[in-house]
Parts: sequence; C-alpha cells; structure tokens
Amino acid sequence: MNSLKDMLESDERFTKNKVSDEELQAWREKVEREDQERVRQALIKNRSRIYKRDSVWGTSGEQTFTFQKWNPKVQPNQKLAHDIWKKSADITKRMFDSNFNVLFYGEAGTGKTAMVLAIIDALKQHSNKLSMFVSVMDLRELIMYDFNDTEAAIKIKNIERSMREVDVLILDDFGSEAGGMKNEGSATERLQQFWFRVAEARQVKDKDGNKRYSTIVTTNNDRGDLERMYNKKIVSRLITKKAENTVVFDGLDDVRE
Repeated sequence: MNSLKDMLESDERFTKNKVSDEELQAWREKVEREDQERVRQALIKNRSRIYKRDSVWGTSGEQTFTFQKWNPKVQPNQKLAHDIWKKSADITKRMFDSNFNVLFYGEAGTGKTAMVLAIIDALKQHSNKLSMFVSVMDLRELIMYDFNDTEAAIKIKNIERSMREVDVLILDDFGSEAGGMKNEGSATERLQQFWFRVAEARQVKDKDGNKRYSTIVTTNNDRGDLERMYNKKIVSRLITKKAENTVVFDGLDDVRE
C-alpha cells in the first residue's frame, strides 16, 4: 500500500505548485528580515521619542533650521559665511558613516546654533542616527533645582541617561553655565561630576575600535577658558582638537534681530 506521502506526491493537484526546499528557505529568510526590520524601526521610533522628550531646549522651545536656509548674503564677509556652510555640510556627510566630536566656536549670534540645527535636520533626513539637543545653561538650572524636588531629580536622571547613549549629542553654549558657579559651594563639584559621567560614557568604542558616539559642542569660549572652568579630563573628552572637525565663526557679525 502506498503511503499518504507517495499518494500526495503522485497527485498533480499537490505537485503542480510544490515549493522547493530552497524556495521555502528563501521565504523564511525574507520573513525574518522583514520582522527584524520592523523591530528595528520600532526601536528607532521609540528611542527618537525618548531623546525628543529628554532634550533641553529652554524657554524658546524646540527650534529647527536647515542648510538651505543658511544665507551668506546677510554677512559682510560672504566668502567666510559660505566656507563655514560648506565645512559644516562636509562634517555632516562624514557623520552619516562615522562618529567623532565637533566644535563650533565663535562669538554669540554668529549662527553656531543655527548650523547645529541644520546638522540635526540632515541627520534625520539622510541617516538613522538619532540626536539630542541640550541647552547647557538650561540644563544647569535643572540640575541645581533637583536638590529638593523628587520629580526634577527623576527628570535629570532620565536626561543624563539619554545624554550618555544618544548617537549624536549637541551641547549648545557650553561654558555659559560655568560663570554662575563661583558662589554656589558644592554646586561646582556637582556639575563637574555630572559632566564627567556624561563625557566618560561617550568615550565608548565598538569592537573595531571606532567611536560609538558623536558630540557636537557650540561655545563662545576658547579651549583655555574651558579648561579653567572645567576639569581638563572633561574638556579633553568633549572638545575636539582636530582642525577638520572644528568650525570657527570668528569674523561673522551678530545677525540676531
């Protein structure tokens, strides 16, 4: 007596559309890839929501800017303004595929924050890297306020965790908060410890020895000023020394209205 298997294999109704083992395996792999991609996209969406929540924008709220909006014609030195735009765009393109620290240095009102916002926009449009914006002055107020406020303490704990792990961290106006630390007793040490924890966490490298995170700093202070404000270990971990990753805005006018 023929087995059921033999009967099915001899019946053209079942053999006509029979799937080979290779086709079945390919289908399984395709389904697995699609499932993995759905999970990955869900994780990215969730992380993005967390970093958006933990960003510190200050009283002005969330801001946006793009490279297309940068207008060199508003500056007397149009060539310098164009060169700054080009170097910032080149840095952004490199950041799509690698991680490194970036420094935007110059006087207030010359466009450092606008250029950082343009980088955030470009990363969002052309890569899967997630970013987080932190106004350093407003962060300081949160850290100092959580001394006697449980809810504020939880908030700053979440912010620190996100700052330690986000793909691209923007520290806007770094050094601005240090000027008010002189007469606050233990506050100075507390802030130093916070910055060291964040800076140290962002030194992590992958299995190939490449930096896992990028940190972009805007500041009105030169390196010497920053080293007088902070422990030098903090500065060395956050502030790049590489000329190709440094954009100097000196020579541009304050264009704030």
